[in-house]
Amino acid sequence: MLKKLIAAIIVVVLVGGAALWFFVLKDDPEPELSVDTGTDTSQTTTGTTPASLDGTWSIQEGGDTTAGFRIEESFASGLADHTAVGRSEDVTGSIAIEGSAITEGSFTVDLTGLAFTDNPAGFSVTNRANAMKNRGLETSTFPDATFELTEPIDFGEQPAAGETVTATATGDLTIHGVTKPVTFDVEAKVVGDTIRVATADPVPVVLADYDIDKPEGGPIASVDDKGSFEFLIVLGQG
Repeated sequence: MLKKLIAAIIVVVLVGGAALWFFVLKDDPEPELSVDTGTDTSQTTTGTTPASLDGTWSIQEGGDTTAGFRIEESFASGLADHTAVGRSEDVTGSIAIEGSAITEGSFTVDLTGLAFTDNPAGFSVTNRANAMKNRGLETSTFPDATFELTEPIDFGEQPAAGETVTATATGDLTIHGVTKPVTFDVEAKVVGDTIRVATADPVPVVLADYDIDKPEGGPIASVDDKGSFEFLIVLGQG
């Protein structure tokens, strides 16, 4: 009887430990966005690459286009850290290309459509959506985030099809109704008759710079003072 009791206790401890790891300690956030996120572009034919990329290119609906943010959280009374990743596929906008440069460009992200790819125990997708509506990003009041180029992005030469090139982007980022200048690296890749443009690395965003109060309450003990934004946009000509 004693042996059975000890065995049962061991099983409970092991199962409980596994549950603790999976629901609390486990932190496996989505990989950072890049031009190769999503579709296996090396195996995908999307049409013939035009001889000239000059002209207007508009963000295609659906597919791999997505944008969002990531931020570090401490939860379960400080027991573990967690990377929250929120993304929206509702992105609109366009760019203009002349030669090797993107001369104009802007896009808008509908933050009301943010979906979180992973959640700590006790904090569901619904909890997060409600928190973002009225706290933090306050998406019920500030539903959109926008980025607009203020300087051309010069890649030096028109990239060959399938080649990833990197350059620096400078523009105005608007979040939570506040606009700030930002400079960061982007990468671009021509795939068939599309151009894929993405952040080379997530771009740091200090919450206080955008008048964002850190969300509190629930299982989250604290949120970092800064997060980052990232995007991948897939564009078609015209």
